[in-house]
Amino acid sequence: MGRRAPGVEDIRYINPITGATSSLSSYIDEQGIKKSITSSKCREYKINGEWVKPGYAPHNRENAKKILNSKKGYFCKMLNRINSRENDRRKQGKFMQGENGFFRDDRRGRCDKLMAHYDKQVERYGDRCPMTLIPFTMSMYYEKFDINNQVKTFSNISPDRIFNHIDYTEQNLIFTSQLWNLTKQERPISEIMLVIRPEVLERYKAIVEERFPDQKYVL
Repeated sequence: MGRRAPGVEDIRYINPITGATSSLSSYIDEQGIKKSITSSKCREYKINGEWVKPGYAPHNRENAKKILNSKKGYFCKMLNRINSRENDRRKQGKFMQGENGFFRDDRRGRCDKLMAHYDKQVERYGDRCPMTLIPFTMSMYYEKFDINNQVKTFSNISPDRIFNHIDYTEQNLIFTSQLWNLTKQERPISEIMLVIRPEVLERYKAIVEERFPDQKYVL
């Protein structure tokens, strides 16, 4: 028996064909061949007397948290969310102007283009939200929360589309704090003026003019 992670009292495996649970990490397939159970989806851990899925095991969650709080992990998670929204819109027959330059990165599990776009912005505006000037963070709690009790880290990096009718193009995508993105949402500039301090709004206008010189009239 291999060494177990701290807190794990026992491990059981789920037969991928029958669904039966067993302490054996192998099964017999339809051809009578013995095979190992390698998928984490077919494994359960006993924690504090209860059987839980791998995603609920403390040691797995801690490892996932470390990955998600790394730069690559954070931006890959961000890219997955962007791609998920893109797929949902396409299924609904909704299309935006421009082409999402980050929809498909170089390879699976990579987010090089998105990180490069962020690095370029940091060179221009610093490692902080260009509107609120809040220093950026990349904190993923990776906890199980009730839908009405979720944690928001307002300093976390958030991908924002300057113009909501344009896709995540290099010209239109800017990284902001969650605070700014949640405040802005899909409000027009006339409504943003009512809830944002003048100096913050001026920084936003300057970025819009820099990225879209032909769109000054909207300000």
